[in-house]
Amino acid sequence: MYRKNTTKSIQSQVLNKQHKDPKHKRKTKQDLSTLEGGVGINWFSNRVVRKVSNGRGTCFWKDRWLGDHVLANTFPRLYALAIHKEAKIGDLWSLVNGEVAWNLAWWRQPFLWENNLIVNILTLLEGVSLGEDEDKWLWTAEEDGNFSVRSSYKVLEEIVLLEDDLSGIEEGVFAKLWKSPAPSKVVAFSWMTILNRIPTRSNLALRHVLAQGEVTTCVMCGHGNETTSHLFLHCDVASLIIWRKVFDWLEVNFITPQDLLVHFACWSDEVNSRRLRKAFWLIWHATLWMIWKERNARIFKNQMRSFEEVVDDIKAVSWFWSLSRLRIASCLFYEWCWNPRECLYRRR
Repeated sequence: MYRKNTTKSIQSQVLNKQHKDPKHKRKTKQDLSTLEGGVGINWFSNRVVRKVSNGRGTCFWKDRWLGDHVLANTFPRLYALAIHKEAKIGDLWSLVNGEVAWNLAWWRQPFLWENNLIVNILTLLEGVSLGEDEDKWLWTAEEDGNFSVRSSYKVLEEIVLLEDDLSGIEEGVFAKLWKSPAPSKVVAFSWMTILNRIPTRSNLALRHVLAQGEVTTCVMCGHGNETTSHLFLHCDVASLIIWRKVFDWLEVNFITPQDLLVHFACWSDEVNSRRLRKAFWLIWHATLWMIWKERNARIFKNQMRSFEEVVDDIKAVSWFWSLSRLRIASCLFYEWCWNPRECLYRRR
């Protein structure tokens, strides 16, 4: 038993009265922490700390409740010596004759140099006093300690932007991308596609969503790993059939680049007219959207259409979006299929 004089008791502040069941709170924190791994290292667990009151819901060694790190990492040697590695703070803390006692038990007699580590941890524990309320999780990204989707989104946004380190061409592409008149959910999908954040078979396998040995080949061509760039650009079907037909329809031509970011940049440079450029952006989004829908139909519904039908859907969807989102005079569908440039130059 190790004792230290209590100089000042710390009264815990109850910041959140919801989720009073400690098991429920722990489960909630564990569920949220499973979001880690997509981007950022420990982006969630590094921003949650334990607000200790009675100490019965907080692990002494494994929860972050004192300082910036868990005690098991700060004092790995003592953690290895500890008998009760899963002990809660309330199990190890006691108050005897006005003095705080920490009941730290070791499986062998500590060496002399290890006793210095014990002195260090007891010094760190000075002033810790327990109360009667339940322990709480605090979300450090909010001043009040309460978790919110908005603050977590800001954290992830900063991480993504930092990791991606946007170059000049990327900033230009994303600025144009969000100005597209396509529906917002379609533009958001294109943005995620460029960032390689969509659930292709390759990405699912990388995140261990697919079991080891499950098929990751492209469902469109039947060979090649289904990565984002393969599915939308380098697949024999997507690049040589669908994109080629769209190119011929719009009378554009350029060599297919390695990634979608450069592809969008080349696509935007094919026209000089502002009116045409916005329509071309819309058609680019429609092409990605319909390729993805065809891919999902083949996987989840076992439905397969000809690629001419996919191209017809691209024309139909882009025609419908253009009529409702671009300031062009009314144009019949057959006119759009025949010469979209002429339709786009019409004014109301």
